[in-house]
Amino acid sequence: MALVVGINVAVSLRLLTTNSPTTLPGFDKLYPLHWLGACFIFISGVALLLAYPAKALTNPVFYLKVASLVTALIIAFKIQMRLQRSSSDTRYSLSTKTLAAFALVLWIVTIFTGRFLAYTNSVLLASRFY
Repeated sequence: MALVVGINVAVSLRLLTTNSPTTLPGFDKLYPLHWLGACFIFISGVALLLAYPAKALTNPVFYLKVASLVTALIIAFKIQMRLQRSSSDTRYSLSTKTLAAFALVLWIVTIFTGRFLAYTNSVLLASRFY
């Protein structure tokens, strides 16, 4: 999670803090690592879901986390595509900066909801129901 969130926060903050026509040097090299981290998030998330399905599926915070994570990853992909298309002498558009700001909010929501998952569940095992 630190790989994915860290890379996205760095890219988003760089996009939001720069006004000069510049590129994001070196950030293109981080995206393969970012998507590898996203694969690990998916694999570990599925493993946790399979281990305690009742715990996750009965918790509304889980759905908020999944929704914010998926939306943030979609925005990360859009930002990556925009950065690859832009040349070295272009300014980043307002829509790209808006996406970067929205991505920052979504990553914060994802981290906080992930931390709250441990404290908001009321069901641990499905055997409680039978």
